[in-house]
Amino acid sequence: MNRSQWRHHMGFFHLSFLAALLLSLIPWNSYLQAIQPYWLAMIIAFWSLQRSPSIMNWAFFYGLILDVLSGSLLGKHGMSLVALSYLIGKSSKQLHLSSFWQLMMMVLGLLINDLVIRAAIDWISYRYTPDWTDLLPLVSAALVWPWLKYTMDRMLLSIKNG
Repeated sequence: MNRSQWRHHMGFFHLSFLAALLLSLIPWNSYLQAIQPYWLAMIIAFWSLQRSPSIMNWAFFYGLILDVLSGSLLGKHGMSLVALSYLIGKSSKQLHLSSFWQLMMMVLGLLINDLVIRAAIDWISYRYTPDWTDLLPLVSAALVWPWLKYTMDRMLLSIKNG
């Protein structure tokens, strides 16, 4: 990858994170807010599958930005996103060899792990008890993930081909 392609790649990398932050912070009505997928986690999952360099550092950084912008406990999203990127990075070779549906189910399982980490942090910090509605974003993430991955793969391929 030459210098220009690397610059476009990194621009696309950070632009995807900023778009995920924007989608996470848009004020939706109460029905859509309940089913809104965790956009930042899906972007972290995509870039972890691509084996992007220093993805865990960027996951923590953008997680902290989400914590500050959403007013949540500082480090909550950063910690869960680092765990997500670590687990995906650890099994990325196996995930690349899996079929489309297997990949979708594995990412869904890892997003459940992310949800459990955030729920545990909320429970420890201020005794939040999880509700069944906390699982609704996982359903929407399962529906959005194939389209997000396809779109991001196509855009990344067009950047690499130049």
